[in-house]
Amino acid sequence: MKFYCLSLRKPEKQNGQTLIEALVALGAAVIVLSAITVAVISALNNVQYTKNQNQATQYAQQAIEIMRQIGQSDWAYLSSKVNKNYCLPEGSNTLEDISANGCGQNIGIFVREVDIEQNSQSCSGNISITVTVRWSDGKCSLSNPYCHKVNLNSCLSNRNVNITAP
Repeated sequence: MKFYCLSLRKPEKQNGQTLIEALVALGAAVIVLSAITVAVISALNNVQYTKNQNQATQYAQQAIEIMRQIGQSDWAYLSSKVNKNYCLPEGSNTLEDISANGCGQNIGIFVREVDIEQNSQSCSGNISITVTVRWSDGKCSLSNPYCHKVNLNSCLSNRNVNITAP
């Protein structure tokens, strides 16, 4: 036979403990949700930056191709534009002189500029084309509004030069 001892004491009151447990659980949930929110916002910002960078690279490649076409069709015109910077707006094959204010946004949120140099170190005897595409986002400051950029360089030479033998 087994005997069981029953206590006649009243259990201690635990009124405050459940409230503290609930607050701790709520705090942990808030921390986890905050971490997830930060991770998602960071991922979305990175996706947007990558999208803009890819678009800027495409605009720069397009400008290099336009410059190559200009050089093939009218080398004298291209040669007359050396040692200056130009704007190349979207949908245009015409170089526009950069004014005192620069190009401004000439392709959506992007600014596309072309620098043409004769006899640069990287393209001796040829014309060096440097295309810079800049853009802005929420990370840029007022002093540097277009803080992101893509640069592409290319060397162009006159294929139509006639070489005469002595």
